[in-house]
Amino acid sequence: MAILSKDYFRRDRHEGITAPDLRKDCTYAEHVVRARGKRTQLTSVSLDSSKLSDFGPALYQAKRPELKNDGHALVEHADLISALREAALSSTKDEKVRAIQALRYATRRKEGLVTWKFDTAGVEAKDVINWAFARVQKYFVKK
Repeated sequence: MAILSKDYFRRDRHEGITAPDLRKDCTYAEHVVRARGKRTQLTSVSLDSSKLSDFGPALYQAKRPELKNDGHALVEHADLISALREAALSSTKDEKVRAIQALRYATRRKEGLVTWKFDTAGVEAKDVINWAFARVQKYFVKK
């Protein structure tokens, strides 16, 4: 018997999901702690739509099958928490502090992450964000 996947949500602008900046690579902890309001290659989502009220007025639900079928990775909440715990135990002092803070934030918000796997070859650096905006919209449905 298949286990049903839990839904992930995101709050954002009415115009659509904020595009990731596929050129900016960061760790999970950096994204959770420092990237609030900044773009990285990751997009935050949550298992609890009520935990996202400060992220924007419009509620979206992630389309898990489309994400998976197109090769994008959804870092489940439990997996994110495990990765952050591991970073808190095995990193440099600064990384440990950041991972511990990220654990607090991610636990409170029941956060997961979408790791985008777009091929940006042939896309000029100045156009990456607009290019990504047009592509990420299909992976979310407005609720």
